[in-house]
Amino acid sequence: LLAGAGLACVAAIAGFAQEASAEEAPPNVDVPDRISEDPFVLVGLADPDNEKEDKKEFYMKKKYRQDTYQLVKHMKISGSLDKGTPNMEKWNKRVKEEMNDWIALYRRQDLVVGRQSYYSLYSAVNTLASHFTSYGPKFPFPNKRRPRFFELINTTEKYLEKGK
Repeated sequence: LLAGAGLACVAAIAGFAQEASAEEAPPNVDVPDRISEDPFVLVGLADPDNEKEDKKEFYMKKKYRQDTYQLVKHMKISGSLDKGTPNMEKWNKRVKEEMNDWIALYRRQDLVVGRQSYYSLYSAVNTLASHFTSYGPKFPFPNKRRPRFFELINTTEKYLEKGK
C-alpha cells in the first residue's frame, strides 16, 4: 500500500514539474542552431590579430543604432557557439570587451537610456556577461538560458526597427 502511494506521489510530482516547466518557457522564440565554425571567419575577419580589421569590426562608431546592431550581431554569434568551436575563447573575450565598451559609451546618455532597445539589450548583455564571469569564455552559452537570451536580442532588434 505504501509503495503504491509512493509511486502516485512521484507521478504527481513529475506531472507538476512538467506543467511548471511548460509555463516558464518563453513564447515561440526563434533560437538559432549552434555554430561550430570560427566566428571571426563568419564576420569576415581572416586574421583576428590584425588591429586594423579588429577596429573596423568591433570598435564603437558612436552612433547608437549602428553600434547596437553591431553588438547584437556579435552577441548572437557568441550565444550560438558550440563546444569545440575554433577561436571561441578569443571571440568571447572580444565580445565581452565590446559589451563593456557599449555600456560605458551609452549608459550616461539620457537620450539613449530612455529607449526600450537600450534596456532590452542591457538585460541581454548582463545575461551573457554573467555567463562569461561564472563559467569563462571557453564554455558555450547553456541551452537552458538561450531562449530567454534570444528573446531579449529579438526584442532589441524589433525596438531598433521601430526607432525606439
